[in-house]
Amino acid sequence: MADQVAPAAPAPAPEQLDVAQIKTMLNLPATAADIELITALVQLIAQLQQKYDALLADAVELEDKVANRDLQDFDDLITPETSDFWKAQLLRNRDESINILLGLRQARGAQPPVAAPAPEPEPEPQPKPLFRNRLINPVRTMSEIAEETPAASTTRAVKIRNRAQEIRATEKIPYALAFARAEKEME
Repeated sequence: MADQVAPAAPAPAPEQLDVAQIKTMLNLPATAADIELITALVQLIAQLQQKYDALLADAVELEDKVANRDLQDFDDLITPETSDFWKAQLLRNRDESINILLGLRQARGAQPPVAAPAPEPEPEPQPKPLFRNRLINPVRTMSEIAEETPAASTTRAVKIRNRAQEIRATEKIPYALAFARAEKEME
C-alpha cells in the first residue's frame, strides 16, 4: 500500500461580526451607515473613558485619605519632617509600612520613656482592602498607574487597527480577517 496523506482539516471559519446586532445594542436603526456606527462606538468609548477617569480620581483620593488617617494613627512616631516619606511608603506598601511603624512603637515602649505619657492601647490591625489582597505582583498605587505613559505596544495596536480598517474598506472582507492580515503585515 502506498502512503496515504490524510486530508487537511478545513480552516476554521473566520469570526463574523453581526453588525445588525451591534446597531441594535447601540439603538441605531438597521439602515444606519458605517460612519454612524463608528461615531456611536467612539462616543461610547469617550463615555467609558470619562467614567474611568472619574473612578481613577476617586481611587487616588481614597488612597490619600487612608494614608493621611494612618499618619494620624502614628503621629507619636512620625514627625512633620518625615511625614512625606511615611506617606509615600504607606501609598507604596501599606501593610509593610504599618508593620514597621508598629514595630517602632513596640521598640519605643520597651525603652524607658523620656516623658511618661499615658500608654496608648495598641490599635487593631487594619483589614486589607479587597482589591489589594488578590494581587500577586507588587502593589502599585493608582497615582503611579495614572502617570504611566502608554506603551509602545499601544501605538503598534493603533497602527494595526487602522491598517485593518483600510483593508476591510478596500477589499470588503470581515474585520477579523482584515485585522489578522494587518497584524501579519506589521510583523
